[in-house]
Amino acid sequence: MTVGKNARPVRRDGPMYQQVRQDLLARIRRGEFPPGSLLPSENQICEQYGVSVTTARRAFLELVKEGVVRRRAGVGTMVASRIRRARIAFVSIDYTGDAWRHIPSVIGEMFAGIGEHAWRRDAVLEIVGVEDEEAEGYLRRVAERRPVDGLLLRVANDIRGEHLDVLERAGVPYVLIKRHIPGRRMNCVISDDVTGARIATAHLLELGHRRIGFVCGKPHLMLNRERLAGYRKALEEYGVGFDEGLVRHEDHFTTEMGYRAVRSLLERPPRPSAVFVASDTMALGGYEAVWDLGLRIPEDVSIVGYDDIQAASALQPPLTTVRTSYYDFGRLAAQLLLDLIEGREVAPQRRVIHPTLVLRGSTRRLSPGREMGRDATPQPHQQPPPSGRLSGLGLLCSGLEPALRQEVVQACAAEGALPLAGEETPPELWVQGLSLWQDLGTNLRRALERGRMALRRMREGGTLVYVASAMSPDPSLGGIEHEAVRAGLERVVRVLAAEGAARGVRVNALLCLADRHELQTERAAEVAGTVAFLASAAARSISGETLTLDGAP
Repeated sequence: MTVGKNARPVRRDGPMYQQVRQDLLARIRRGEFPPGSLLPSENQICEQYGVSVTTARRAFLELVKEGVVRRRAGVGTMVASRIRRARIAFVSIDYTGDAWRHIPSVIGEMFAGIGEHAWRRDAVLEIVGVEDEEAEGYLRRVAERRPVDGLLLRVANDIRGEHLDVLERAGVPYVLIKRHIPGRRMNCVISDDVTGARIATAHLLELGHRRIGFVCGKPHLMLNRERLAGYRKALEEYGVGFDEGLVRHEDHFTTEMGYRAVRSLLERPPRPSAVFVASDTMALGGYEAVWDLGLRIPEDVSIVGYDDIQAASALQPPLTTVRTSYYDFGRLAAQLLLDLIEGREVAPQRRVIHPTLVLRGSTRRLSPGREMGRDATPQPHQQPPPSGRLSGLGLLCSGLEPALRQEVVQACAAEGALPLAGEETPPELWVQGLSLWQDLGTNLRRALERGRMALRRMREGGTLVYVASAMSPDPSLGGIEHEAVRAGLERVVRVLAAEGAARGVRVNALLCLADRHELQTERAAEVAGTVAFLASAAARSISGETLTLDGAP
């Protein structure tokens, strides 16, 4: 689409009049044309956008039908006194019937992210479910009638290119959630599933496991192929041969399918000592299979999941898993779609969520003497760490109260860390104090800014640890203050962990729910010991986590 010098350039597919209409609507929503103001004349629109009078007139008529503008004879086209809210639809393709029943926490988290952002942007959200064979017809009706301004697409299987063609030819903004077509440019929010599966498998390999099962659903999905590729990549990196007999693919990501797959692996001699179940929902069934066979987790078999759904932390023992956050999928998808609708972004746009490993109780180091298969020879980096866990690491502390700083420096130095005199030398370990006693928003923003500065200055493979403190809550508020503090700090830490992943920098936090006196006295040694652990090789799989220090010391 060509535009004149007075209009912001846009590049979209679809009929020309729809391109003009959509760009004018975006400019109105951004405030370029406030309520009651005159829009450019038809001739000016023709000049700005390089279109015919017929095209300009049709674009105006579309806006009139939508109630966005009104035309007054002898005056011109005016923006309505009240602009209608953006309308978006979440379209579930082939998830109808009781399909969502198998993953209620997943869809709940995703809707929470979508709904919260839509509410913040004052957008209207509707939910539509269609069968796969009806999907193309539905999308064509949207393209022709424009009942909504844009679509969020969630597809049970891989997305079909012809479905995207319908939307792109008509210039309908859309965002695809958790699906993509390799090599095709499109609007999507996806996770790096190859990396996620690789770090999950590498964690088990670091613990000495060599016979590691792999379980996933829907083998035809690109998502499944990418997770299998990450599993194989980790095995190759550690010199462990790939065994097709340790792989189980099921038709669906259900608890029942997970039970069947994990039980099948554990009944196969020699049984694997660990299983990577590339779906938390399937891992729930895997736990049942382990118990039914009279085995224990993690004493007899270690399990790692994928997604970090709400139930993962409630299992006994809690499930070690790869976090990708369905809430973030929903939030980022809604944000991108509304930005596309309002002209703040130009299609195509791709957003990638970087997964992190959440270390809980379902994995453990392989016990001495356990059968580890043919590839049991330990690698040098798998040996227990030396007594000086932080040997040779340059340590920098900033923002800590003097007494606590001294305790942290002593604990880390006892493990071999080398305290740095100033900030001139890039550290491998940077401990930043953060007070969240007052003005939470400002302090969290500063923490994010300081963290990003630290990431730029730290050595590759380093560790950034926040030591954050917050006062005891007002009893009348029922702990809501601490919940707000914890949620805000967790968000900052996850953002920084994702940004630091490219350079191998881990970011974690310790939230101390204690008063200042306790933090400098009874709590100081506990805080210092936790910091030393987070900086050590024993925690090398932990990033993006916020640990809470609460209760009696």
